[in-house]
Amino acid sequence: MISRKQVRHLTAVALLVVGGGGVWGSGCASSGAGTDRHEPGRASSGRPAGAPTATPSVSYRAADDLCARLDLREVGKLVGSTGDQRSVSEGVGRLAGTSCAVTVGRLPDGVVVTVRADIGGPGSGRVMYEGLRQAQPAGLPVTDLPGLGAAGYFCVDPVVGATVATYDANVYLTVTAAALRPRGRLPGAVAFALRDTASSALQALRA
Repeated sequence: MISRKQVRHLTAVALLVVGGGGVWGSGCASSGAGTDRHEPGRASSGRPAGAPTATPSVSYRAADDLCARLDLREVGKLVGSTGDQRSVSEGVGRLAGTSCAVTVGRLPDGVVVTVRADIGGPGSGRVMYEGLRQAQPAGLPVTDLPGLGAAGYFCVDPVVGATVATYDANVYLTVTAAALRPRGRLPGAVAFALRDTASSALQALRA
């Protein structure tokens, strides 16, 4: 069953996608510098006059059991074996969402990895990615992740944890790792591990 909090989140993003209204979000955000503006499947602005317009060749759809299709091996190498997991799928209007929360490792070094994908109409991934990024406070160190989706970045928020965010075509995806222990430290290589998990999520969600 969808909670009221999930409905509010999905409705907010749906308003952004459909009407271009205000934006909401959580976690750390990327600066505008270095953002890849490429949108796979779109025609190049330099195409010859009269050439047919390319149609998007990539799209994404929600998955019923996202947890079972994620690659968490690199996270496991850092903190231990995979434990409890839960997948959730829901939809509000034109927007679909799918998520997975999984415990990897145990106290004192274990983490909870949360994968969240918001899927809308054609091109909505970039709208959500840029809108939610711009709504966040600046000042946190951000590392660009070339080759992940159309654009991606990694950052660490002292409250939320370590986050990889990316988008492609009609999907906006975040992968977050938070320590099981309050104020626990995350492994230094967690960025690379979460990047692999994000890449596997994109593959799992491709239509």
